[in-house]
Amino acid sequence: MAILSTGTTGAAFTPEEFANYFLRHLFPQSVALSSGIRVLNTDNDTLSIPKMVDDVVSDWTAEAAEISLSDPSGASVVAVPRKLAALTIVSSETVEDSDPEIAEMIGESLARSMALKFDLGVYEGNGVAPSIRGFKSVSGIQTLSMGTNGATLTNLDPIADALGMLREADALGSAIVMHPRTWRSITKLKEAGSGNNKPLLADHASSPAGEVGGGARGDSVGSIYGVRVWLSSQLLIGETAGTGTALSSVYVYDAPRQIAVLRNDGTIEADGSVKFTSDQIAVRGKMRADMVVPYPESVVRISGIAA
Repeated sequence: MAILSTGTTGAAFTPEEFANYFLRHLFPQSVALSSGIRVLNTDNDTLSIPKMVDDVVSDWTAEAAEISLSDPSGASVVAVPRKLAALTIVSSETVEDSDPEIAEMIGESLARSMALKFDLGVYEGNGVAPSIRGFKSVSGIQTLSMGTNGATLTNLDPIADALGMLREADALGSAIVMHPRTWRSITKLKEAGSGNNKPLLADHASSPAGEVGGGARGDSVGSIYGVRVWLSSQLLIGETAGTGTALSSVYVYDAPRQIAVLRNDGTIEADGSVKFTSDQIAVRGKMRADMVVPYPESVVRISGIAA
């Protein structure tokens, strides 16, 4: 991803530390990217990604006998990087003063805004242009319902079931992503309904904090059954099921089998001409990205989770 600076006042935004700040903070701010999803870069408008539908067939073979020939089935999925952009206006005095703290604030704001929107696309995107298609809208992912009307999590069984479903599909659960309110509820679960105040998650959470908050946005907050947990405020909490409202989902997936495709033209640009009469400068960040799920069975959505 390249950083460019153009326009009549572009030089004010060309310090290497400002450009690097944006790149350094884009990935850590994104839960999806931090969870271990593979990243592929491309210079093209589209990228065809091959996938194996069936493995090569093996069989026991006698000495000197002909080995049976098998042709594995193959297919491909096509990624179409779509534009994600953010725009802000700052005064020329702010730029000319070259205050490092102001520059960092602008860079952090751009990175955070774009990272959060990318996460929203990865998990909730409906695929209707210009939105990318997220896990929720990918045909063939595995699903696990909390019931006709949804329900609160009273134990960790649904997560255990999701991890088991992945194993049965020859996939590994390497990431669990949920809304912060779901994690808050889980951390309050106790080993017994009464007489035992020990948190149910005490033997599973392994991070130093082990609770909501703390660390960078893309940091794991702990683990369940040895699988790291990430929190994303971008997961919707307005889903419905039957009479249930204000529901959300948890995504459990094999992160290395999911692919984020980034086109190599991410930029930060500054231009003073558009706001020349008010002596202001427009600062724009943009990137092109897509999300593809070659193996839908490597994702489990637990839906209908109430607060």
